[in-house]
Amino acid sequence: MMKREINILLTIVFLLFFFTGCIYRTDLPLLTKFSPDKKPILIKKITLFNGDPNQKIKTEVNILIKDGKISKISKSNIDISDAVIIDGRGKMAIPGLIDAHTHTLGVSAPPTITALPNKERNMSAYLYAGITTVYDMGDPLKDLKKMADKLSKGLIAGPRLYYAGKIFTKEKGHPAALIRQNVMWPFSSFVISSMVFEIGYLKDIPEMVHKNVSMGASYTKVIVDRIPLEAPSLNVEELSEIVRVSKKYRLKTVAHIGSEDDILTAMKSGIRIFVHAPYRSSISDPTVKKMKKANCIVASTLAVFDNIVLLAQKKLNFTKMDREIGDPYIIKAYGKLSFDKIDPLLREWVEDAEKYKDVKFQNVIKMKEAGITLIAATDTTNVGSFPGSTLHRELELLVARCSFTPVEAVAAATYIPGKFYSDITGSEQLGYLSEGMPADLLILNGDFRKDIRETANINTIILKGRIIERIKPQVRG
Repeated sequence: MMKREINILLTIVFLLFFFTGCIYRTDLPLLTKFSPDKKPILIKKITLFNGDPNQKIKTEVNILIKDGKISKISKSNIDISDAVIIDGRGKMAIPGLIDAHTHTLGVSAPPTITALPNKERNMSAYLYAGITTVYDMGDPLKDLKKMADKLSKGLIAGPRLYYAGKIFTKEKGHPAALIRQNVMWPFSSFVISSMVFEIGYLKDIPEMVHKNVSMGASYTKVIVDRIPLEAPSLNVEELSEIVRVSKKYRLKTVAHIGSEDDILTAMKSGIRIFVHAPYRSSISDPTVKKMKKANCIVASTLAVFDNIVLLAQKKLNFTKMDREIGDPYIIKAYGKLSFDKIDPLLREWVEDAEKYKDVKFQNVIKMKEAGITLIAATDTTNVGSFPGSTLHRELELLVARCSFTPVEAVAAATYIPGKFYSDITGSEQLGYLSEGMPADLLILNGDFRKDIRETANINTIILKGRIIERIKPQVRG
């Protein structure tokens, strides 16, 4: 008995030492809060892009917001007493932005730092950057459920949250392989068990899907990629079973892919939704035609891989909004990061991403020209990418490198994902400013058609009909 008690005591001492001395925690304050004023809101004489790229942008319109909805949009004056008045002259209203691929409860830290997430801060960061809806593609299931409950009750000023829950991957596949390499045991086992289903036997899949569904999952996420390159990946039989069981619960299955081969494997199993564009191979014309015929949907996530390549080349510069959102300690750590010192297997994957650093843009152009539906997404909180601010970089890349017009880019982060995901989740149409629609919108100080970077030049955020107060931190450097 004495030996057992000594072992328990030593374990407790070790855990205390580990958590206080070896794991970094950020205690930064939240970046957003709800305005206490719940009056109707009247926006006067503003330029309006409603999110639909096929509809004309209107000028000098008045927008009335009541009870969380857009009550009226009119060129004529709207008479209402006891409303908050916003002067929209010289400004532009757009729908609240949607990030279609996130990991909201993670840490945007380099692999050299073991850090615990500040989950509430992450959610406030998304909203601070104008993202009013996020689709989480894999995080600890219980934490997601708790966070979704807090957000729905208005306990935190953060975006609408939908999630996949635990990720389905091959045993010892991504992300389990990376977690085991970079997180000390036994903590690695805890992290993996909380956010990953490692598939060893087909018979286990029904119970796994049911667990996600019972905790509020809106879709199923699978990994059809190899990170590091030697890691195993799910095969067609395994993927098909996951798709079959998910359909029983009316869940769509979305696939993380890295290459053209991954897309073809996923398509053989019936998957039509991909939460990356190919970033480590080119994509052929026959595959693009197959994707178009099958009505595939692709979330771009260009910025995350571009940021990783730029980090490896020591060329990544953080934006003003990155520095407002990011933890200064973590940003400083990136300046000291050397990819020569990271795990050799991970370095091999980074070199592969660097090899195809320009090809990924060409892949998006090819899919766009073929008429494949593309939506903006970030994969934050991944390495080098901060929650919220990275979506603005994604929009820049779509315009600068992928032949998107600014209107097409903003539509890819509003109306298009809102329409698509409303069918998946059964939610209201988001990302669209029209009478009767949810009042999630941004007021920009400038016109994004002239410069896509104006999407980050935010004057006012309105979520569910309430004005959001942005708490700007002091930024050094």
